Amino acid sequence: MIKEPLKFIPILKEKIWGGEKLNKLLKKKSDKKNIGESWEISDVENEMSIVANGKLKGQSIQDVIEQYKGELVGEKVYQHFGNKFPLLIKFIDAKEALSIQLHPNDKLAKKRHNSFGKTEMWYVMQADKNA
Repeated sequence: MIKEPLKFIPILKEKIWGGEKLNKLLKKKSDKKNIGESWEISDVENEMSIVANGKLKGQSIQDVIEQYKGELVGEKVYQHFGNKFPLLIKFIDAKEALSIQLHPNDKLAKKRHNSFGKTEMWYVMQADKNA
């Protein structure tokens, strides 16, 4: 059983529309310019989150799920998604207009990419005047 909150090393993504707010407001330090995204928890292939603290420090999110299964994410979630963490949690700094994105549903994503679809939910934490 995991008895402490898991913290992960953020994965910082440079974007043409990114800015400096992730560094200024959330202290996301990087040599990169125009940080548009900070992935806080990711199970995306080749972009896997790594535990930053405790006895699981250094392990990937996938390693942790394989070890703790439904105990970590809940039995129903584990039955549906297996060893894939079902959420990609990130902060976004959109200094400029975002690029156009189109995400497939589960059926098309499974067929073309052998993955789950991508449904998004946004919570705006701060917006500049006239944004």
